[in-house]
Amino acid sequence: MGAETTMRRTLLLLLAGFAAAFGFIQVAPPIEPGPNFGTTDIVVQDGAVSSPSVWYCPGIESGDVVDTDVLVVTHRDVDVILTLLDPVANVAPTVDSFTIVGPGAASVDVGKIMRRGESPALIEISDGPAAAASIAWAESLLAGDRCVVSVPKVWYLTGGSTRVGTFTELRLFNPFADVAEVTVTAYSEFGVDLVPELDGLEVAGRSWATIEMESRLEFRDELAFTVTSSRGLVIPIIVRTDDRGEAIWPGSAPSSTWDFPIVTLGGLEPFIAVLSASGADIVVSLDIVTETGVVLNARQITLDSSAPALIPLADLAAPPFGVRLRATAPVAASVIAVVPVEDIDIVDVFGDDLGDDTTTTEASTTFIRGMAGTVGIATPSSAWIVPLTTLPNNETTLWVMNNGADPVSVEAFALGEVDFLGVESFIVAPGTIVGVKVEVGIGIYGYHVIADGLVSVAWEMSGERGAVLVAGVPASE
Repeated sequence: MGAETTMRRTLLLLLAGFAAAFGFIQVAPPIEPGPNFGTTDIVVQDGAVSSPSVWYCPGIESGDVVDTDVLVVTHRDVDVILTLLDPVANVAPTVDSFTIVGPGAASVDVGKIMRRGESPALIEISDGPAAAASIAWAESLLAGDRCVVSVPKVWYLTGGSTRVGTFTELRLFNPFADVAEVTVTAYSEFGVDLVPELDGLEVAGRSWATIEMESRLEFRDELAFTVTSSRGLVIPIIVRTDDRGEAIWPGSAPSSTWDFPIVTLGGLEPFIAVLSASGADIVVSLDIVTETGVVLNARQITLDSSAPALIPLADLAAPPFGVRLRATAPVAASVIAVVPVEDIDIVDVFGDDLGDDTTTTEASTTFIRGMAGTVGIATPSSAWIVPLTTLPNNETTLWVMNNGADPVSVEAFALGEVDFLGVESFIVAPGTIVGVKVEVGIGIYGYHVIADGLVSVAWEMSGERGAVLVAGVPASE
């Protein structure tokens, strides 16, 4: 599957389209016994932890076209062990180790360690608080998200689609020694979509499985999933692609509130994808949070108990803005930003025809590239750890949202491999967002954000390579 995924990305970069279907491969485990990665009964909410921790990163890949940067941010001096699983049966994983002087951050280019396509990883951090993320990139591709530290028995994933020209995969990563058995339940605009072969699916230990959805659930405008473990545990992610870009984001548990500090980036059109976690219909309300104030109840829908919904946002305010989602019962939610439909048939900056429409205007010669998605933030915090990166020809911005009734004073400390990279101090007024531009090329790989009130934090990057949107990680001591 790694070779086919690389081929898909190569075709994406050439704008020649994609293959119509991809097979399902369950990768055999490497040689046992492997390293002991700790217990599996982690029940803390997804976030940074103050004790030694293991972060699971299913979205890592490095090949002929794509590189992945692994980002680690820490408050204290730590030893880090990066373990990259091998897709070939009976081949031991690749292990790399390094240290970080805290508070600090580091970026590791996986391509300098190995190049073999998909290679989900474990990141063992000796102390904390700390957090990790992975960002895949190429000349015309940008995707990635936070890694995961908590491993629940039931995951919710929203924002998939198999509409014409769009491809969705689930990658199920089993970092533990034992075989996992899971059931994947799919939901679309038609309700529950039964896929018998995904009931009782086994994923080998220290391995992963990638499931393409086009051949199983064709022409679904909206797709969401639950992944339930009956034996062992897995960490799932969604991988969604089209002819303009790719996005990767993890699953989450449901919540009755979600914060999205930024949903607008790179000229892409934003949506909130939601799925009910209840047996009854749910009312979902959206507040739009801008740099100057909040629009309460800007959009409200009634969510069916068995069908996902895709809520459009672009018509609600001028960018940039974030979203506070409120629901009458728990829901799963993610933001997905895609190229606007009216911008698909255009001529790019190189003069190449990218669509069927042979007539263009001077105003339609800007090539909008990319796709982005991430999960929301269930609980605001006064302290955040934000693994982050910058790339040439792209612009990176850190965003802070204040949904409270009082102003909040914030300090954002830039972190890297040197002692001090600067601090930004600012006030976030009630019901507003504030963006901090991140300078490219000075070795910033993360931020430590401290506030005197509760805020939510995310970062985004967009430009010639594509777009990526990543939620921050709440810190705890």
